[in-house]
Amino acid sequence: MENQIKLNDFERFIKDRGFEFATDEALKAGYDRLYKAKHEIPLSQEEFITEANTHNNYAPESLKEVYDKLLSLYNAKKIKANEIFNFARFKWCLDAPDAIIEYETAPSVWNVNNCAMEVAHDEAVVRINAEWGFEASRIKIIGKPYYDASDYQYIRFDCALMGWLYTDGQLYQVIE
Repeated sequence: MENQIKLNDFERFIKDRGFEFATDEALKAGYDRLYKAKHEIPLSQEEFITEANTHNNYAPESLKEVYDKLLSLYNAKKIKANEIFNFARFKWCLDAPDAIIEYETAPSVWNVNNCAMEVAHDEAVVRINAEWGFEASRIKIIGKPYYDASDYQYIRFDCALMGWLYTDGQLYQVIE
């Protein structure tokens, strides 16, 4: 353990993601985008589109719409700059801009959806009932419920005169 080599941030980036870039220029630009995210500097629209299209080819109109929504959330202090990067990097909602919705779950604390796959209302009710024990007949789904994996979902619902948000395995009361 004492002979471990310490890598700087750029060397770690090369180790983790270097294979994704065909040229040194593209590698440096990729690192610059990560650097901005780590230092809470929002990506430009062009940088967002470039990051999003690494190994993919999303429609430019959709990416611009997603970016505009995210930048609006950033300007309203509902998300941080690194979250704009994360949407591009991890391909969250890039072909479903309408899925990017947010709810306030504590004063000035916002939860923003990053799941793009819609789930049927009945299935969402079953998930809520199974996970949290709410009476299925009293659950009223609000808007579109979204799902990505067993521990990634974004389901807004009302039950017993209270507003709730089931997201990423957690349950939050919604502030209206």
